[in-house]
Amino acid sequence: MFIDTSGWFAAVSRREFHHAQVVAAYTDLVQRRAPLVTTNLVVAEMHILTVRHRGAQAGCALLDAIYADPAYRVIQATRALESAATDRWLRPFPNQRFSLTDAVSFEAMRSEGIEEVLGLDHHFEIAGYRLLPQLESPATKRGQSRRRG
Repeated sequence: MFIDTSGWFAAVSRREFHHAQVVAAYTDLVQRRAPLVTTNLVVAEMHILTVRHRGAQAGCALLDAIYADPAYRVIQATRALESAATDRWLRPFPNQRFSLTDAVSFEAMRSEGIEEVLGLDHHFEIAGYRLLPQLESPATKRGQSRRRG
């Protein structure tokens, strides 16, 4: 299971609209001992969000917890991974507002054979991945999704 910033932050922030649904999905993953995969770019996004909302010590505690927990595997965004992500996800879709973090996440998921993501970002559905929790999104409303290439 891939963990995106949007899902991760919703799980830890009670202020997020879909907090309860994301916590339920995350709890299920943990109870099933599902491997949790993310990228260092997602970790960096989570770190700054944590620092902004809870302070620098909480940000360091988050990093320590992620790297100490064997349930998490963090894929490093190497230059080769960024290049592949740019060529497969950014250049061919100029009408989409995919971030580099999104594109690297898509490419990491593609190369790892991961089909589901704990997240709320509809860009994952546009790229052909399944969001957990399953909520109605702009992409599913319009029937837009792309097969992973």
